Amino acid sequence: MTECANLSTCAFFRKYEQDANMKLALGGFITKYCKGEMQNQCVRKKVSQQLGAQNVPLNMMPNGSPIAGTSKNDWSDDVNNIVNNKVVARV
Repeated sequence: MTECANLSTCAFFRKYEQDANMKLALGGFITKYCKGEMQNQCVRKKVSQQLGAQNVPLNMMPNGSPIAGTSKNDWSDDVNNIVNNKVVARV
């Protein structure tokens, strides 16, 4: 399987790649979502495709959850709709 085209520019991985506490989790996400069978299920990728990369919350993991100790309270309604598998109507 090919690597996700977004991996080299993904803000989530760039932000946390040097965080020792996140190293194991990042490796698991990369194996599953960026280089594995779950590429099409990456919520960060879905948000980026539908709303643009600049609208993907930095604290959103590929599974659509916020990083432990953070909140999704500041995520837009459009982002939350995608996370909750709702159709986002674009005008």
